[in-house]
Amino acid sequence: MDHRILTAGERIELRRRRLGLSRRVVAQLSGRSEEWLRQVEVGRCRLDSIEMATRLAEVLHFESPMELVGWSALNRPIAHDVGLDMAPLTRAVMNHPSVHPDIVLESGSPTIDSVHDGLEQCWQVWLGSPGRYTELAARLPQVLVAARVVRAAAQSDSTQPVEESGRLLVDAYQLARLLFTRVGEHNLAWLVADRPIGILARNSEPLAISISCWHMAGVLLAMGYHAESFDYAVTASKWLRVNAGDDKRAAFVDGALLLVAAEAAAARLDAEAAAALLAQAGQLADELGPDSSDRRVRFGAKEIAITGMDIDLRLGRVDDAIRLAAETDIPDESAIDVRVGYFLTTAYAYSLRGEDFAAVFALQQVERACSEDIRYDWRAHRTLQKLARHDHHLIRRDLAKLLALATLG
Repeated sequence: MDHRILTAGERIELRRRRLGLSRRVVAQLSGRSEEWLRQVEVGRCRLDSIEMATRLAEVLHFESPMELVGWSALNRPIAHDVGLDMAPLTRAVMNHPSVHPDIVLESGSPTIDSVHDGLEQCWQVWLGSPGRYTELAARLPQVLVAARVVRAAAQSDSTQPVEESGRLLVDAYQLARLLFTRVGEHNLAWLVADRPIGILARNSEPLAISISCWHMAGVLLAMGYHAESFDYAVTASKWLRVNAGDDKRAAFVDGALLLVAAEAAAARLDAEAAAALLAQAGQLADELGPDSSDRRVRFGAKEIAITGMDIDLRLGRVDDAIRLAAETDIPDESAIDVRVGYFLTTAYAYSLRGEDFAAVFALQQVERACSEDIRYDWRAHRTLQKLARHDHHLIRRDLAKLLALATLG
């Protein structure tokens, strides 16, 4: 397997095991605690200095500390490594009209209505198509460029609906953010999460601004900026409550912000804050009821359960995560994102406990929900890499099929 898809912690654990060294011995030789080393290996703590990377490289006989410094927990498999053509979407993001004013659209001159229809089709693909990654990567670039062209035209013509065209462009950027995050393109996800903030700077709609804050907080969390993600989400939640009144949709977005804040708190090993925020989100979900939904953000009872599992894993409570997974019912008719999120988290929890049969079964449920999530979602790759290192002979055949599907075999 290509070592480029391993995180720093995984490389440390793999080398330590190959050398036959216990975690306690390596920690003592490095001048750190055994618990600190465990947190590094499982990805919940990053190497905090070049000096420490150098010391670990010496203990574990790496040729250079750069073999560790260059591999953070953020270096997940990205789209072009696994065959998804993201180049058109990347170009669409980078080729801003102010720099490339002569971009030609295949569909001709766009209108507000054509951009709206294109976005609707893209959302339907992302939320329900079995080929959602490849279809969205093919469709979204033209829609994003069209949205920017329409907004630029509206800004130069006082008779055009500037705010409506701005909302469409924000929607396109945020959909791109979801795709970039899933395939591990975190830097591009950050870029397209940040642009809506500027577009909405003069907008007085608290709901739209808060949804953009939810996207940004999620990106910061994925990139390992846990304190920043926590502050961003908590601040946006408080601001939304002050400015949105009793709007039910605002309560839905508030709940989503609380879930990001809870997971960010857990990433900082603040179990008390994580529990309090999760409980607050649960109260909101109870008040909203089961019929509430918003395609632009993720919130509800099932999302609370999945986030609770993620929190347990970040805090090292693997048994609690598995127990919560067993208590959570995800019907087959649930949205693809919900089923995928639940089974990927469950699979990772089982892989951490060494229950490889259960982990493979959970991944097979992901494949059943949407096989493209096995192929392109970095979370699936993380678990598959761990299972491949276990090399359990009784699951070898099923695992080989999943690895081939993810193009990791």
